[in-house]
Amino acid sequence: MTQGDAQELQAFDRLQQRLWPLYTAVGSQGPRVVVVVPSVSLDGDELRKIPGMIHYEERLLFAMQLLRDPDTRVIYVTNRRLHPTVIEYALDTVTSLPNSHARRRLTFLDCADGDPVPLSQKVLDRPDLIEKIRREVSGSSQACLVTYSSGAPERTLAVRLGIPLYACDPALSYLGSKSGARRFFRAAGVPVLEGYEDLRDEGDLIQALAELKSVHPKVRGAVIKLNESFAGGGNGLFSFDGAPDAGLGDWVKRELPQRVVFGTGTDTWESYMTKWQEMGGIVERHVDAAETRSPAAQLDITPTGEVRVLTTHDQILGGAAKQVFVASAFPAHPSYRMDIQELALRAGKALADRSALGLLSIDFVSERTPAGWSHHALETNLRIGGGTTPYFHLHGLVEGRYSRDSAEYLTPEGEPRCYYASDRLQRDEYRMFGPDDVIDIALRHGLGYSSATRCGAIFYMLGGIAHTGKVGIIAIHGTPERARRTYDGVVAALDAEVSSR
Repeated sequence: MTQGDAQELQAFDRLQQRLWPLYTAVGSQGPRVVVVVPSVSLDGDELRKIPGMIHYEERLLFAMQLLRDPDTRVIYVTNRRLHPTVIEYALDTVTSLPNSHARRRLTFLDCADGDPVPLSQKVLDRPDLIEKIRREVSGSSQACLVTYSSGAPERTLAVRLGIPLYACDPALSYLGSKSGARRFFRAAGVPVLEGYEDLRDEGDLIQALAELKSVHPKVRGAVIKLNESFAGGGNGLFSFDGAPDAGLGDWVKRELPQRVVFGTGTDTWESYMTKWQEMGGIVERHVDAAETRSPAAQLDITPTGEVRVLTTHDQILGGAAKQVFVASAFPAHPSYRMDIQELALRAGKALADRSALGLLSIDFVSERTPAGWSHHALETNLRIGGGTTPYFHLHGLVEGRYSRDSAEYLTPEGEPRCYYASDRLQRDEYRMFGPDDVIDIALRHGLGYSSATRCGAIFYMLGGIAHTGKVGIIAIHGTPERARRTYDGVVAALDAEVSSR
């Protein structure tokens, strides 16, 4: 059996059929053994654009919440061994559970390898590690594999381990591409921006830009996107300022290489076009209304086909072209959060009809018009995203519920809880800190999370602070404003500590 051959595909389909009984049996709590392999199976060059990408494997430490069930075991596989404080801190976020009890049901394994290769592939290249994991799940008919994203390596890994994958079949990956998402949204009745998909080369790109301006003369700019880009890292912004009425195609061809502004500072026209030739992309109208927002929704599609909304939140974008995801604010703005929830459910049900499965998110762009907010779907992220970790930490710490009636998260007492979160906070000077330092600073300033008030800040991706100066913060409070003030307070405390040393 080789990767992607008919035998493997048949074996994978048989394994996936095991998930349904886990969620339909009377009294079922889902899988009892969860193997977490936080692998990001994306283009290596795209991954290198994000500093400290290897520490994204810490995002999935929210899986420690599964240990609340005393009959559940978690096997967590990483590229390199995690810092002890990172593990202890993750366990401490599982309230009302003694660490010693959780520890007995938790196993960490690592590849001792920090190269930018998908973790699943590293595991596949280590038969000894495969055998260790198999021994850990031996005898359990209620086991599953959880990964960050789902590609061919993850499918092969599931087959080698003999357990189903709680994620979309990689055969559906086209729906997660920029081109596939546009086609999917239109079919599902979810509005998209004016634009073009399935563009293959530079000629297609030039033609699409020229046609967009010709068909929609009032368009002032366009966003170009690589099909398989990640967190806005493959996006570029092109301005039509000064475009002529005649000879538009020749003008675009001449201006494009020098006029496009890329989402990340690592791209050049030459490197970007190399990637474009490999994976293709899309062109969409750039939304430049007086008031624009970038909301998103997170969904969980269960093996039974149930579509659950986890959150609607506003994305905070940065970078030179304001295309790169840097933070999320939950819940989304009250003037449109219910609309986003409805559109996301429509898309989610259409995805479920196509046998999509697991945690995913849908990104939108919204512009205020004289008639109100107008929303356009941008992409489907068929993987765990930037808002997944904040949500599961919120849910684990507050122990409340998401209300579809108000698109808010409520405590057991019915009080709302909001968060402002980012794992893109980075300063070179923060490299002087270790994980314990960051925790100490927050506690000294009274900013750490309190189970008594169900408010305060917690950290994630702590293992990256000493290597890249980068850390994740989730600030939880009763209102969006107070959550943001808590986040800003943590940043100010870290900065003050830098200045004092």
